[in-house]
Amino acid sequence: MKRFLALLLTLVVLLCACSPAYAVVGVDAFVADEDENYIPIPAAYEVYTTFKNLNEYGFMNHPEDIFVGPDDLLYVADTENNRVLVMDREGVVLEEITSACGQDLKMPRGVYVGDDGSLWIADTGNLRLATLNADRTDRKAYFKPDSALLENNFTFDVQKIFVANTGYIYALKGANLLAIDEGNNFRGYLGADDVGFSLSRMLIRMFGTKSQVERTVKQEPASYSNFYIGSDNMIYGILSNKDTAQIRKLNSVGNNTYEEQKYGFTLTDEEGEPLEPTLADITVEDNGIITVVDRISGLIYQYDQEGNLLCTFGGIGTVGGLFQIPVSIDHDSQGYLYVLDYNTGSITVFKPTHFIHLIHEAVTLHGEGRYQEALGYWEQALDIDSNYSLAHQGVAKVMAKQERWEESLHSYYLAGDKDGYSEAFTEYRHEMFRQYFVPVVFAVFVGMFLLIKLLSLLKRKADEWADDVEMGRGLKG
Repeated sequence: MKRFLALLLTLVVLLCACSPAYAVVGVDAFVADEDENYIPIPAAYEVYTTFKNLNEYGFMNHPEDIFVGPDDLLYVADTENNRVLVMDREGVVLEEITSACGQDLKMPRGVYVGDDGSLWIADTGNLRLATLNADRTDRKAYFKPDSALLENNFTFDVQKIFVANTGYIYALKGANLLAIDEGNNFRGYLGADDVGFSLSRMLIRMFGTKSQVERTVKQEPASYSNFYIGSDNMIYGILSNKDTAQIRKLNSVGNNTYEEQKYGFTLTDEEGEPLEPTLADITVEDNGIITVVDRISGLIYQYDQEGNLLCTFGGIGTVGGLFQIPVSIDHDSQGYLYVLDYNTGSITVFKPTHFIHLIHEAVTLHGEGRYQEALGYWEQALDIDSNYSLAHQGVAKVMAKQERWEESLHSYYLAGDKDGYSEAFTEYRHEMFRQYFVPVVFAVFVGMFLLIKLLSLLKRKADEWADDVEMGRGLKG
């Protein structure tokens, strides 16, 4: 009875969680089916600590970016305090940086740390990128590149920054990712979103007045709100005002290779108006696990490389594990997640649970083609939560790889995966046909032979009976 009441309470809370005005309190994590019906799952992450009072360094003032360096230290762009802070997982400030390259920082909005310990700062207010060596001596400052491809009114007010292994420097500038090289030469934009065709814009262009054309024809592409370069050297970006395909995985020529679908849930506000997901930041672990945070709902979503939702947790609120305006997220080498809150100036640290470790191991092994090893982790996850659909789906895929179609069908059924079930059933039917084709054909021929023999025997008996009848009539005559 206690378990039933606890489950009932959980379901009620999940239903209330449809509005971002209500925090997801008491629910560790959940996923959703195709109709966005929320399904609770075991805790994926638990709050390790939350801190905002930095003692003698005071409080952060509208910070906008957090980056976890190779040393697992936190580097935070404390924007309105005009500084960059370096701290450990416990929130102890180890370093305060207020100037770089001969100038005080002004409204820094992005920070990055290279493998060599060099510090890169998007010094937005000063319209430059300021870089320091690992010993914090001045390295170099980058200003607006001198290029005919950039308009005269172009301002170098970049917000985010990342340096690829190729040496290219990628900076976020409005709708595009700006690429420059070490020599401060402009190398073009990457990953611009397609504006798309609009019949109304075409008609206005053809028949509208000059003022109408100027007001309506120009349409900006969806803007990137943040990006991350993974260990696979792919650029993972998120579009802040796009209904679908908000998560992008860009190759070297800027083409999206990630599954194009809707990411995040459509929630409702207190008036019942729909709120589309507005993703603020993205981070990608070495195993390919993608984690994004929604600044409107406060929810954290985690996906694998195929676009499957692994877990969702978080929300809007004032208790531990909830946020007001989350703007940035990153991870360390141990899988801890760090979420920066713009409004409260706080950092929440999440520790992964044993359950999500199992899921990550299974997903990673499956992606590497080590299906049998992945099966063990999927089964362990199902021992914890027998209703976790992704684990059933993982088992189904392993069974399919091993051509154990009947078991695959059963697991796809438990996962509620109609497409997977249909594909497995097609293979199962083909396998049955191939396996029993010869016996069935042999049985058909034997049956036909016996039927012919039986018909022949019956015909002969009928002829004999007819002869006997005819002979009997002749004797009587």
